[in-house]
Amino acid sequence: MADLATFRLEMRRQAEDLASRMMASDAGQRLLAFYDQLGERDRLALRLLGLFAGVLCLYLMLIAPLAEHGNRAARRLDDERALLAWLRSHEAEAGNAPSGSAAARSEPLATLVNKTADENGVSIRRYEPAGEDGVRLWLEGASFNAVVKWLFLLEGSHGIRAEEFSIERESTPGVVSVRLTLRG
Repeated sequence: MADLATFRLEMRRQAEDLASRMMASDAGQRLLAFYDQLGERDRLALRLLGLFAGVLCLYLMLIAPLAEHGNRAARRLDDERALLAWLRSHEAEAGNAPSGSAAARSEPLATLVNKTADENGVSIRRYEPAGEDGVRLWLEGASFNAVVKWLFLLEGSHGIRAEEFSIERESTPGVVSVRLTLRG
């Protein structure tokens, strides 16, 4: 509590010091002389305009960004809840799914991975074989939620598991770059 009081006193001292230096300057003296020449109604209008400008600055610099941050967080929470609901609704499928071995599949792993990625809105930037039953992938600018759904589908429906998984957050919220190896 003492720190807050000290902070307030220091801020007040600095504001008073700044105001006194400004008024002592030539520009400050001219501004004060101009204000003194105004009529009472003009002074009142100028004070009200200053108050309005201060409130507007407060809103634009503090309140509006906080409200936008809250809206973005609420949208992200809704997206995460939708993903959780989707994962829970498909939980039984993942537990009861066949192993999906390469011998049981009718199409090659790379083809299946490409097809399911396209169907789920995941864009594969590059891929290469990784041993006999694997494929190494690079995804950039991918939606995190779409990648999670796609990997869940691959494991649950086709028995394809992610190994050597590396994920990096990009500057846009909810967007990631992923490097992984799929086997199955």
